[in-house]
Amino acid sequence: MSITVNVDNTNNLVEITVVGSFDFSLFNDFRSTYSDYVGQYENFRIDMQMVEYLDSAALGMLLSMRNALGADVNIEIINPNDFIRNILMISRFDKRFNIR
Repeated sequence: MSITVNVDNTNNLVEITVVGSFDFSLFNDFRSTYSDYVGQYENFRIDMQMVEYLDSAALGMLLSMRNALGADVNIEIINPNDFIRNILMISRFDKRFNIR
């Protein structure tokens, strides 16, 4: 499991890619991926194409990210598999994030 960050200054975008299990073990790593960019970027993208597992701690981390970045920042969750997408939809994350 790992997290990578790519910054695209042209599109004012921070893209975070999570690989493997997205769970509490990534708490500090995930928080550090966006905390350095608070107030500097308007668009964040979380690529979940390689996420195999997501737990309630990950959902909490996503909500903490939303709160830290503020309501005016666009956060997209992209490429979740059907299982992950179902968890996000049941948890009504589509009301706080753009999921595609």
